[in-house]
Amino acid sequence: MPRKTFLLLTALGAASCATHSKETAPPPVVEAPRNPIDLRRTTLVVRDIETSLAFYRDALGMTVEYDQTLTSPGLTTRAKSDGVNRSRLVLLKANDDYIGMLGLWQFLDQTKFDRRDPDAADFTPGEIVLVFNAANQEDVFARAAAVKGVRVVSAPGLRKYPSPAGDIEVLVSMLVDPDGHTVELNKVIRDPRRK
Repeated sequence: MPRKTFLLLTALGAASCATHSKETAPPPVVEAPRNPIDLRRTTLVVRDIETSLAFYRDALGMTVEYDQTLTSPGLTTRAKSDGVNRSRLVLLKANDDYIGMLGLWQFLDQTKFDRRDPDAADFTPGEIVLVFNAANQEDVFARAAAVKGVRVVSAPGLRKYPSPAGDIEVLVSMLVDPDGHTVELNKVIRDPRRK
């Protein structure tokens, strides 16, 4: 076959493939509208950061992304009013390092002031509840419940949340961390909204 004919057939074949692939290519992905703000992190002020890490890092399985001792000039707390506070800040992530991060912040010079009884789980206004989903909830719950200073409010039990598509079934457990923050650890069993 002459070289000119071969090149012409090759070009025609390539053009045919390109036209065919354009016809069968999936449509472009359209991103959903985004809000103008992201909730980047929740920061918990804690008594003892090592105890908190035993719970959030070691038991729940979060990953440390940042761990530094800070000096914060101009920051006044109830225990230290001279405007210079030493603290340690640890940032942890679950599956994303931009949203949903958890901060643990211990003021190293503040030891005598506690916000409330660490055994409290009273769900009154002003309190927070951290919600974690865990595919391996049974193992995570057992590790979390074994951390010193953690109180179990309820072991995993089935809870149903009504929705127009049918009941969402979730295994829900509740714990209180060593500083009195309420933690819901759950596992979604069935969600008819997501097929």
